[in-house]
Amino acid sequence: MLFIASCFWGVCIPIMKALGTEQHILAPQTGSMGASAASLCARFGLAGLVALLAGRRSPFRINAAEWKHGCILGAFTAVSMFIQVDGLHYTNASTAGFLIALYCVLVPLLSWAMGKRRMTLVLSLCCLLVLAGMAALTGFDPRAVSLGRGEWENLGAACLFACQILWVDRVPRRQVDPTRLTFVLCAFVSLACLAALACLSGGVPMLTQVHASARAMWLTLFLGLLGTAAPFLIMNRFQSLVGPVAAGFIYCIEPLTAALGAFFLPQLLVRDPALYPDEAVTMRLAVGGVLILAANLLLLRDRSQPQSGETG
Repeated sequence: MLFIASCFWGVCIPIMKALGTEQHILAPQTGSMGASAASLCARFGLAGLVALLAGRRSPFRINAAEWKHGCILGAFTAVSMFIQVDGLHYTNASTAGFLIALYCVLVPLLSWAMGKRRMTLVLSLCCLLVLAGMAALTGFDPRAVSLGRGEWENLGAACLFACQILWVDRVPRRQVDPTRLTFVLCAFVSLACLAALACLSGGVPMLTQVHASARAMWLTLFLGLLGTAAPFLIMNRFQSLVGPVAAGFIYCIEPLTAALGAFFLPQLLVRDPALYPDEAVTMRLAVGGVLILAANLLLLRDRSQPQSGETG
């Protein structure tokens, strides 16, 4: 199920790019931060509505544990996405993609530091394999990296993603329903983005300006349902069954499916194929995919060993 969630997130990356292209046509005066905040507000608001209906409970009957953990996870999601978007303006895409993907290594490191998991030789090798795979996928060149604003922001986003994965494992399952937890998370992000819009130049009207076409609304609908509601419901329901470390490695499938989706989706989703051309198959994709899959298969062997404080 986590693999399916990762595939949803990955395929949605070229869809997000197509939506950003459409929004630039609809409201060229809107800055990237304003368009991103408006898009996330609508996307998570729709996902929250879906989760609320799935939970079959009024928001006034959600218990204290669900509000608490949902707001904490929502805060991680909102802040990490904001600084990730801002960081992309100050560094190249390959560096950003690699730095953000460091969460998959930060999760086992933090688990080891907190005494929840041993840092075994197999786990260390898995970390090296997935780092090499991410470097191949993104075309990361360490010689071109300097730690400026963009790099620090993407490192911060990676840390927050890692903390989010670890926090999901702390949610008390007997007290919290995954659907209601997802509703609180999505509602928090949507309201945070709405508050951000109110503080930005252009204000709340940007929310309607960037969704003023049927194409923008359909893309947002897809992102809200299959790019947000479905994967977050899956994450909050199933991650505790495999543990945060294994989940972090499974989530690395996301950039691989994003690359696969970029081969045929872009030109289908934009007004003019020249606005967002399909990407070509490269050897980097094959190498990166093989290394990431090898890390996940190797991790199965490590998970069979006794662990301290992690269920799986």
